[in-house]
Amino acid sequence: MGTMSMTEVGIYTVEDLHAYREQRDDMTVQLIEGELVVSPSPSVVHQVVHSRLFGVLLAAAPGRVLVLSAPLDVRAGESTVVQPDILVIDDVDRRGAEVTTPPILAVEILSPSSRRTDLVRKPEVLSEFGVEHYWVVDPVHPAIRPFRLVGGTYESGQVVLGDDLFEIAVPFPVSFRPADLAR
Repeated sequence: MGTMSMTEVGIYTVEDLHAYREQRDDMTVQLIEGELVVSPSPSVVHQVVHSRLFGVLLAAAPGRVLVLSAPLDVRAGESTVVQPDILVIDDVDRRGAEVTTPPILAVEILSPSSRRTDLVRKPEVLSEFGVEHYWVVDPVHPAIRPFRLVGGTYESGQVVLGDDLFEIAVPFPVSFRPADLAR
Protein backbone atom coordinates (compact mmCIF):
# COMPACT_ATOMS: atom_id res chain seq x y z
CA MET A 1 0.00 0.00 0.00
CA GLY A 2 2.81 2.46 0.74
CA THR A 3 2.39 5.76 2.55
CA MET A 4 -1.16 7.09 2.46
CA SER A 5 -2.35 10.63 3.07
CA MET A 6 -5.92 11.65 3.73
CA THR A 7 -5.99 13.54 0.43
CA GLU A 8 -5.85 10.25 -1.46
CA VAL A 9 -9.18 9.18 -2.87
CA GLY A 10 -10.11 5.61 -3.47
CA ILE A 11 -11.78 2.53 -2.16
CA TYR A 12 -9.74 1.06 0.65
CA THR A 13 -9.68 -2.41 2.11
CA VAL A 14 -9.51 -3.66 5.67
CA GLU A 15 -5.80 -4.38 5.05
CA ASP A 16 -5.29 -0.73 4.03
CA LEU A 17 -7.03 0.33 7.24
CA HIS A 18 -4.68 -1.77 9.38
CA ALA A 19 -1.61 -0.45 7.54
CA TYR A 20 -2.76 3.15 7.94
CA ARG A 21 -3.37 2.64 11.66
CA GLU A 22 0.23 1.48 12.06
CA GLN A 23 1.34 4.87 10.70
CA ARG A 24 -1.11 7.02 12.69
CA ASP A 25 -1.59 5.79 16.24
CA ASP A 26 -2.56 9.31 17.37
CA MET A 27 -5.83 9.21 15.43
CA THR A 28 -8.99 7.15 15.32
CA VAL A 29 -9.19 5.54 11.89
CA GLN A 30 -12.30 3.76 10.68
CA LEU A 31 -13.38 2.38 7.32
CA ILE A 32 -16.91 3.19 6.15
CA GLU A 33 -17.94 1.69 2.83
CA GLY A 34 -14.35 1.77 1.55
CA GLU A 35 -13.59 5.31 2.74
CA LEU A 36 -11.06 5.96 5.48
CA VAL A 37 -12.52 8.21 8.17
CA VAL A 38 -9.88 9.80 10.40
CA SER A 39 -10.63 11.66 13.63
CA PRO A 40 -8.35 13.19 16.24
CA SER A 41 -8.15 11.73 19.72
CA PRO A 42 -11.20 12.54 21.88
CA SER A 43 -11.37 15.63 24.11
CA VAL A 44 -11.39 15.57 27.90
CA VAL A 45 -15.15 16.30 28.10
CA HIS A 46 -15.78 13.45 25.63
CA GLN A 47 -13.79 11.08 27.83
CA VAL A 48 -15.53 12.25 31.03
CA VAL A 49 -18.94 11.55 29.48
CA HIS A 50 -17.64 8.26 28.07
CA SER A 51 -16.31 7.09 31.43
CA ARG A 52 -19.47 7.98 33.33
CA LEU A 53 -21.82 6.45 30.76
CA PHE A 54 -19.67 3.33 30.59
CA GLY A 55 -20.02 2.98 34.38
CA VAL A 56 -23.80 3.48 34.23
CA LEU A 57 -24.17 0.86 31.50
CA LEU A 58 -21.82 -1.56 33.23
CA ALA A 59 -23.84 -1.33 36.45
CA ALA A 60 -27.17 -1.79 34.63
CA ALA A 61 -26.20 -4.52 32.15
CA PRO A 62 -27.46 -8.02 32.80
CA GLY A 63 -24.92 -10.80 33.23
CA ARG A 64 -25.35 -12.20 29.72
CA VAL A 65 -23.85 -9.13 28.03
CA LEU A 66 -20.50 -7.36 27.94
CA VAL A 67 -20.11 -3.56 27.96
CA LEU A 68 -16.99 -2.67 25.97
CA SER A 69 -15.17 0.48 24.95
CA ALA A 70 -13.37 1.85 21.91
CA PRO A 71 -10.99 1.21 20.40
CA LEU A 72 -12.60 -2.06 19.38
CA ASP A 73 -13.37 -2.83 15.76
CA VAL A 74 -16.85 -3.75 14.65
CA ARG A 75 -16.62 -5.40 11.24
CA ALA A 76 -19.91 -4.32 9.70
CA GLY A 77 -19.13 -5.54 6.18
CA GLU A 78 -16.32 -6.28 3.77
CA SER A 79 -15.47 -2.58 3.42
CA THR A 80 -16.70 -1.24 6.78
CA VAL A 81 -14.93 -1.33 10.15
CA VAL A 82 -16.19 1.13 12.77
CA GLN A 83 -15.37 1.78 16.42
CA PRO A 84 -18.38 2.91 18.45
CA ASP A 85 -17.37 4.73 21.63
CA ILE A 86 -19.24 2.16 23.72
CA LEU A 87 -20.81 -1.09 22.64
CA VAL A 88 -22.74 -3.87 24.29
CA ILE A 89 -22.37 -7.38 22.91
CA ASP A 90 -23.72 -10.77 23.82
CA ASP A 91 -21.29 -12.59 26.09
CA VAL A 92 -20.97 -15.45 23.59
CA ASP A 93 -19.43 -13.06 21.01
CA ARG A 94 -16.22 -12.48 22.97
CA ARG A 95 -13.83 -14.39 20.70
CA GLY A 96 -11.59 -12.91 18.02
CA ALA A 97 -9.85 -9.60 17.42
CA GLU A 98 -12.99 -7.79 16.26
CA VAL A 99 -16.74 -7.88 16.72
CA THR A 100 -18.29 -9.63 13.71
CA THR A 101 -21.93 -9.94 14.83
CA PRO A 102 -24.21 -6.95 15.42
CA PRO A 103 -23.76 -5.42 18.88
CA ILE A 104 -26.87 -5.19 21.04
CA LEU A 105 -26.18 -1.47 21.52
CA ALA A 106 -23.74 0.99 19.95
CA VAL A 107 -23.17 4.42 21.53
CA GLU A 108 -21.49 7.44 19.98
CA ILE A 109 -20.45 10.53 21.90
CA LEU A 110 -20.40 13.51 19.56
CA SER A 111 -17.23 15.44 18.83
CA PRO A 112 -16.94 18.37 16.42
CA SER A 113 -14.84 16.23 14.07
CA SER A 114 -17.16 13.21 14.17
CA ARG A 115 -20.60 14.85 14.18
CA ARG A 116 -21.53 14.05 10.54
CA THR A 117 -20.12 10.54 10.76
CA ASP A 118 -21.94 9.78 14.03
CA LEU A 119 -25.28 11.27 12.93
CA VAL A 120 -25.38 10.14 9.28
CA ARG A 121 -22.79 7.61 8.13
CA LYS A 122 -22.54 5.32 11.16
CA PRO A 123 -26.29 4.97 11.64
CA GLU A 124 -26.58 3.96 7.98
CA VAL A 125 -23.98 1.20 8.20
CA LEU A 126 -24.97 0.04 11.69
CA SER A 127 -28.63 -0.25 10.71
CA GLU A 128 -27.66 -2.26 7.61
CA PHE A 129 -25.50 -4.45 9.86
CA GLY A 130 -28.49 -5.06 12.16
CA VAL A 131 -27.50 -3.18 15.33
CA GLU A 132 -30.89 -2.86 17.03
CA HIS A 133 -30.07 0.02 19.39
CA TYR A 134 -27.96 3.11 18.62
CA TRP A 135 -27.57 6.05 21.00
CA VAL A 136 -26.02 9.43 20.28
CA VAL A 137 -24.83 11.54 23.23
CA ASP A 138 -24.00 15.25 23.08
CA PRO A 139 -21.39 15.99 25.78
CA VAL A 140 -21.29 19.79 25.31
CA HIS A 141 -25.05 20.42 25.48
CA PRO A 142 -25.88 17.33 27.54
CA ALA A 143 -28.46 15.26 25.68
CA ILE A 144 -29.09 11.75 24.46
CA ARG A 145 -31.07 10.52 21.48
CA PRO A 146 -31.85 6.80 21.30
CA PHE A 147 -32.55 5.09 17.99
CA ARG A 148 -34.14 1.69 17.53
CA LEU A 149 -34.00 -0.45 14.42
CA VAL A 150 -37.47 -0.92 12.94
CA GLY A 151 -37.91 -2.48 9.53
CA GLY A 152 -34.25 -2.04 8.59
CA THR A 153 -33.97 1.68 9.48
CA TYR A 154 -33.54 3.60 12.70
CA GLU A 155 -36.47 5.34 14.30
CA SER A 156 -35.56 8.13 16.67
CA GLY A 157 -36.76 8.11 20.23
CA GLN A 158 -37.30 11.28 22.20
CA VAL A 159 -34.26 13.47 22.80
CA VAL A 160 -33.64 13.80 26.54
CA LEU A 161 -31.90 17.03 27.59
CA GLY A 162 -29.87 18.17 30.58
CA ASP A 163 -31.37 17.31 33.95
CA ASP A 164 -34.35 15.42 32.51
CA LEU A 165 -34.36 11.71 33.26
CA PHE A 166 -33.45 9.35 30.40
CA GLU A 167 -35.22 6.10 31.15
CA ILE A 168 -35.29 3.15 28.80
CA ALA A 169 -36.27 -0.51 29.12
CA VAL A 170 -34.49 -1.97 26.09
CA PRO A 171 -31.99 -3.42 25.44
CA PHE A 172 -32.00 -3.49 29.27
CA PRO A 173 -33.40 -1.13 31.91
CA VAL A 174 -31.22 1.90 32.58
CA SER A 175 -31.82 5.48 33.67
CA PHE A 176 -29.67 8.57 34.13
CA ARG A 177 -29.63 12.32 33.55
CA PRO A 178 -27.51 13.46 30.58
CA ALA A 179 -26.22 16.44 32.60
CA ASP A 180 -24.83 14.07 35.24
CA LEU A 181 -22.56 12.51 32.63
CA ALA A 182 -20.85 15.85 31.93
CA ARG A 183 -20.53 17.19 35.50
